[in-house]
Amino acid sequence: MKVFVRFAFVLLTLCFLAGCYSQTPKPVTYKYSKQQKMQAAHHWDILAEDVAEQIRLTLTQAGYLSQPVYVQPPCGAPFGECAPHEEAPFGEGFYDLMLTHLVNKNINVAIQREKALIVKTKAQVVYHREKRLTRHFRPGLISGVATLAAGLAWVIRDARVYGGWKDEGLAWTAAALTGAVLWDTTTGMSTKEGPSGVPHSEVIITTSIRDYNAYLMRKTDIYYINDADYWHYQTPPPVQVIDVRDS
Repeated sequence: MKVFVRFAFVLLTLCFLAGCYSQTPKPVTYKYSKQQKMQAAHHWDILAEDVAEQIRLTLTQAGYLSQPVYVQPPCGAPFGECAPHEEAPFGEGFYDLMLTHLVNKNINVAIQREKALIVKTKAQVVYHREKRLTRHFRPGLISGVATLAAGLAWVIRDARVYGGWKDEGLAWTAAALTGAVLWDTTTGMSTKEGPSGVPHSEVIITTSIRDYNAYLMRKTDIYYINDADYWHYQTPPPVQVIDVRDS
């Protein structure tokens, strides 16, 4: 009888853990989702191919497939030539990759922008300074786990003393299953960013097609990036010239 009383106590503790909330509103995260991490030039090529295909589909649906398309360089220079130190590595690489895919898809790519549809790509780096958790511990979880562990110990002890080896085996099985559930719950609540976790940096990449004052297409993609690689997506500052003269 005592075994069942102890086990009922454990079940009540589990209910306490499931419903232990604070009375004040707490910030909550979004539902579980995934986001790709861009960390190789090959990933740039995959995105460039996807964007080129979206451009082809947009031009086909709008009846503009024969219209010339001009891909604007990331630095905004005419004729697709940027001076040194005027474009980021991603901007330079993505520009060439997208040109290649557009030509391979038989898109009429123009060298000059006159009378052409303008394709422009923009990359924005977002840096999150605060540490981020995938989930947070609920209030009272630690104390509840300690209480549950004590209750399971009582169940196993009573099963050994009063119930024999069968009841003891059942109690150990219940304890193992409960422990597995708690382990899965707590580890999922405490995942932090780290070398293989959530980075601080993200990049927002937007490609648009403009026909005079109207947009024909806008496509935005968001990726995680390695924190040390943020400079791949930012235009470097202007080169400073120092005038050294003899005194």
